[in-house]
Amino acid sequence: MNNDIKEYKTKSGKTRYQIRIYAGKYKANGQSNFIRKKGFKSLNEAENAYISIKHDLKNGTYVTEKPKHVRFKEVYRKWINVYANGVKESTLATTIRILEGHVLPELGNMYIDEITVVKCQQAVNKWFKQAPKTFKRYIRYANDVFKYAEHLELISSSPMDKVIRPKRKKDEKDVERLYTENRSKKFYTKKELKRFLEYAKEYKLKAYAFFQILGYGGLRRGEALALQWRDVDFINHTLTINKTVSKGLNNRCLIQTPKTKASVRTISLDDETIEVLKEWQREQLRERNDANVIPIGINNNQAVNNLYLFEGMKHNYPTNFPMSETTAFTWNDAIAKKAGLPHINLHGFRHTHASLLFDARIPVEEAKARLGHEKITTTIDIYTHLTKQREEETAMDFAKFMHRA
Repeated sequence: MNNDIKEYKTKSGKTRYQIRIYAGKYKANGQSNFIRKKGFKSLNEAENAYISIKHDLKNGTYVTEKPKHVRFKEVYRKWINVYANGVKESTLATTIRILEGHVLPELGNMYIDEITVVKCQQAVNKWFKQAPKTFKRYIRYANDVFKYAEHLELISSSPMDKVIRPKRKKDEKDVERLYTENRSKKFYTKKELKRFLEYAKEYKLKAYAFFQILGYGGLRRGEALALQWRDVDFINHTLTINKTVSKGLNNRCLIQTPKTKASVRTISLDDETIEVLKEWQREQLRERNDANVIPIGINNNQAVNNLYLFEGMKHNYPTNFPMSETTAFTWNDAIAKKAGLPHINLHGFRHTHASLLFDARIPVEEAKARLGHEKITTTIDIYTHLTKQREEETAMDFAKFMHRA
């Protein structure tokens, strides 16, 4: 059989034939133009159509079909509706933010069949300058739209496939790394964490409980914000992590399962953290004027169990929704400033916990389970980084010692 004639099956299982004939290149973008026809009921019918079109092309009597003249943003709108059916709302929201915030401003108004590799490369170069760490995601999502256009037979191939991805020079990476490390601390030492928590306790009990969970439990901020009292076992001193807070469409708050199975876990809590949580629960219930709740530490009261540990407030009244991460950002800044400590971001408390696990010589497998890492290589990478950092600190301490009078 001719390679340009292929057999395929319809959804109902019937055999049909399709043809593809090369018809030169488009002047606008230099892409190959193929004439495609399908739906032939027999091989003979397909062959006759193939011969007829080839004859007309040779004699110049065939009018080449042009692709539908649609803009990139129109294809994007069609693609995003299909894409939305297979992903979580938080993933959809992130994808929309990237495409509408970065890709559409560069390619949105262009006709998709006129977008060349050169134009794509110009966009990629601009993204690289704007966001050298995340620009590859912009390329990937833009390419998804081009691939969908290819599926719709609006273009023959994606020009984004042929772009060259810029790479930072090694010395540029080193300079950025040193700048970042000097500009902001990654995590706290044991002494610094204790000092931060002391000031957090003075600042606000709710904030104290929140950062105690981050520092002593190693939770991701979304996991901590999603905690309900049903997740705390005061009897067995455990905490179950099985959900996370994410941003959905229009920045609405979403409670959903974590991305990986490893993130769903139950960890043990120390006596100090349990006591902090008990104290915060009593305070929270007093704030809500819940006079009819049963004693603290018994996890069978539905009303209490359904409450979020760190619920949001509106007009000084609890909403029974998780508080905004913006509130946690504000707390973090204020407490670090009062304590005279360098600022670390919320994820830095998780890094702090990993660092303390390392200092306590907790086996890497146990650390992996506690931190909810999907791959042990993630935990090993953290431990390796900490080992190198400790070695550098040891060398610096030795040098200081040798220079003492």
